Amino acid sequence: MGRFFEQIRALWLGWTSAQRITIIGGGILSLIILFALVFYLTKVEYADLYTNISPEEAGRITSKFEDDKQPYKLDGTTIRVPKADRDRLRLKLAGEKLAPTGGIKGWELFDTTKLTMTDYERRINYLRALQGELERTIKTIEGIEDVRVLLVLPQKELFIEKEKPVTCSIKIRLKPYAKIDKEQVQGIINLVSFAVEGLFPNNVTVIDNRGRILSEDMVSEREDTLALKQLALQEDERKKLERRIREKLGRVIGHDKIEVIVKYEMLFDRQETRLEKYTVPGFEQLKISEEKIEEKFKGEGVKPEGVPGIETQIPGYKEVVKTPGPVEYDKKEQRVNYYVDKEETTIVKAPDISKVSVAVLVDGVYELDEKGGIRRDKKGVPIYHPRTIDEMEKFKNLVWAAIGAEEGKEYIEREYIVNVENVQFDRTQEWLEQKREKEGLRRRTMMMAGAGVAGFIFLFIIIAILFSLLRMLTRKEMKPEILIPERKEEVSPLAARFATEGIALSPEELEALETAERRPSLVAQLIRTWLGEE
Repeated sequence: MGRFFEQIRALWLGWTSAQRITIIGGGILSLIILFALVFYLTKVEYADLYTNISPEEAGRITSKFEDDKQPYKLDGTTIRVPKADRDRLRLKLAGEKLAPTGGIKGWELFDTTKLTMTDYERRINYLRALQGELERTIKTIEGIEDVRVLLVLPQKELFIEKEKPVTCSIKIRLKPYAKIDKEQVQGIINLVSFAVEGLFPNNVTVIDNRGRILSEDMVSEREDTLALKQLALQEDERKKLERRIREKLGRVIGHDKIEVIVKYEMLFDRQETRLEKYTVPGFEQLKISEEKIEEKFKGEGVKPEGVPGIETQIPGYKEVVKTPGPVEYDKKEQRVNYYVDKEETTIVKAPDISKVSVAVLVDGVYELDEKGGIRRDKKGVPIYHPRTIDEMEKFKNLVWAAIGAEEGKEYIEREYIVNVENVQFDRTQEWLEQKREKEGLRRRTMMMAGAGVAGFIFLFIIIAILFSLLRMLTRKEMKPEILIPERKEEVSPLAARFATEGIALSPEELEALETAERRPSLVAQLIRTWLGEE
């Protein structure tokens, strides 16, 4: 081990000042990069524990964390904790009843009751608690960020005819880029209707934060199967038309720059028309039936007298007397029924379109810089330009072509309404997500680049040290007989002095004398180092 350190010391002394500065600087830089890399790799990753919590709830939770010396970060209304501890802390806070409720209070309203509480206050608290429990339950559905439930519970009436129905309104706000389908909306309606006494599914209305009615096309399970099939057919046709419009406009201006709303109404009434047409054949017709009646009468007739009715039939009244004079009567009738040529046509109208309403929202254009990013003004606001009138007219023509109708033409049994408007879309959440993705990508790129540079520098230093050690060892392992003739040709004065005095020197000693004569400053520094160590 001592010989190894001697070799390192000799190697260090053999380097020039520039080489020493390079080695020291490279080593320090490698250590800095290595420490930075270790810091980023061992950095604790934080995750959201709770978001959108009230200041009161945030204060209670942070006080608990400070008492337990639990690391956390508070970012506005969001509390972040180490990702490995998130699930454990949620269970712990829930067990201690410190989990945030988002300002929503449920049945805990009845944990503390006042003796002076009136029936009206108790009824209002019951309504608040029921709404709060429903809001908590609905918020657990995937994709829903916030929800508001409003219940109307009318008072009981003496007569059933005067009772008003129980109604419910639900407003939901979805998370960015989240979507809610028909089954989820129907599930929310069923959840609320079965949780509230006397509430029927058709009295539940669900809207989103944009004011769109999500429960408009919902159908109760109690409805007729035929009606369900008809609505399903109408919904399929509506989706086909909406998809066709999106494809046509999306290829022109981009799928993320349009919003299509289609109202599709179909007529399912069965209309049957039967037409009969009779023709005269050109040949003798086939007889169906033939009837002949012939009557003849001659002689004296009778003339009835008396009052009509039953009284004339009673004995004692005047009878019918004969009237003199001839009587003749003749009657002939002949009826012949033939088969006729009849043409019968039945026309049944299938489900047809009654009304189509299309509303299309088109986003404008944002200025782009040289790098492809959105250009902003001095205030940091993206520069936006609305669509021109000619562009909007072209988009409207595309919509008319997609629905298979012609603008300005009147249709007898159909009605078409098309409206295309230019509206600036709110892309705040989209830009925020893009910014976060870019920052994360840049951070990962810097970490990878730093790791690569540190590894390269470290490998370079190791190779340089090994190469220098190899050169030194190779120099010392050279054969003496190859070097001795060269020394004999050029003998230093000091070596000649030792030779004249009869002192024999080894090859190593001769090499040391030559080094001292060539580089006396190096030898002096080496001697000072030895003296300092002693």
